[in-house]
Amino acid sequence: MTFITNRRVEFRDTDAAGIVHFSAFFPMMEAAEHELLRSLGIEILPRNADGRSCLTWPRVAAHCDYFSAARFEDILRIESKVTRIGKTSVEYQFRFLRDCLGEDAAQAPPTLVAQGTLTAVACELSHGGSLEKVSIPDSIRELLGKHAD
Repeated sequence: MTFITNRRVEFRDTDAAGIVHFSAFFPMMEAAEHELLRSLGIEILPRNADGRSCLTWPRVAAHCDYFSAARFEDILRIESKVTRIGKTSVEYQFRFLRDCLGEDAAQAPPTLVAQGTLTAVACELSHGGSLEKVSIPDSIRELLGKHAD
């Protein structure tokens, strides 16, 4: 099942011509991932007051292909899904779509603007700040499976 969120292109996302800069898609992918995780009840960075370690998800790979320009104030529909759940890692795919504006909006299909992937690894974050790769807990694996291919 695909998770969908919308985002308006902000001025800070664009270059001098008002076109979304390629680098802006990476924070948008991360924000969409966080929204997907929150929708499942998975904390992004749990806080443990007792000093025990907690689970976090550092990125180990990111990729994006670009197909069409998006501009300042466009509304992008971001479709997110889990494409792979490994022993310790999860891979997400993101599709950025822009709806046609104007008179032909009802008939025109959305325009694919970009498509990318992020890979994150399950790690325990200790009170001292060190990270150690761990297996994805079964409870989280089951939740992530709700948005898997």
